[in-house]
Amino acid sequence: MIRADYIVLTYPRTEAAEALYPTIVGYWLPEPYHKFSLYGFRGFRSGKIFVGEKEDRFLLQATGSIAHEVATRFQLPVDHEISVARVDAQHTMVVGDADRLINTCEPKPGYQSTRWMRLDDRGTTLYVGSPKSDVRLRIYNKSAESGVKPVQVGDYMRVELQFRNKKADHMFRAIRARAPRFPFLIQIKRMIDIYTYQLIHDSISADESELFPEETPKELDAISRRKAWIERSVIPALRRVIAEEPEYLKTFLSMLDSLEESVV
Repeated sequence: MIRADYIVLTYPRTEAAEALYPTIVGYWLPEPYHKFSLYGFRGFRSGKIFVGEKEDRFLLQATGSIAHEVATRFQLPVDHEISVARVDAQHTMVVGDADRLINTCEPKPGYQSTRWMRLDDRGTTLYVGSPKSDVRLRIYNKSAESGVKPVQVGDYMRVELQFRNKKADHMFRAIRARAPRFPFLIQIKRMIDIYTYQLIHDSISADESELFPEETPKELDAISRRKAWIERSVIPALRRVIAEEPEYLKTFLSMLDSLEESVV
């Protein structure tokens, strides 16, 4: 299965987006969370996900298994206004010897390529494409990196494509449409030898589930989402109002008193 493993996206600060922002923060950020700033955006981080805002745009960044959840399930205010700065898509497969396969993989001419290997232990990585290019391929020994081996013999090998700019927009929409296979494989075929490509192709075709075990964050229940919305959005907004109109505090407290009486 091809899954998103990292994503950074932004979208305009429209009225619809502003109305949706508290729900996004409350739904996607489980506790504990903390205030955080990233790329000039101020917001909140929890685990491997960040949601932030600035004057004219909102930003969301996610890493690991939650990135795929965001790519496929994130509620978008207006789909065509989303700008994806970067998305990484990966496929994990079981091979007999990941280091040996990576060492024999041949990048196509015309690509800047680097092969990194340990001298004291297992763990080989192949990079095809420059760090600043719109598409960069990374193939590495996931078992050596994580310490996790398949139940059967062999190693986990991860094939990861990093997309930027317009390439990222296109791949994001393919993942969201549950159709990432064609653009993923086409790009792989352009970058490496036909033998390694065919192994990756056959693995993706045969496997419809993610092999490598990863924890998926639990979703917040409805009450927890509402509490998070109050704490992260309502209270800060109330503070700004009171700073400009201190007398509004009495009005707000009387509203709370009347609410308590109606509940009783």
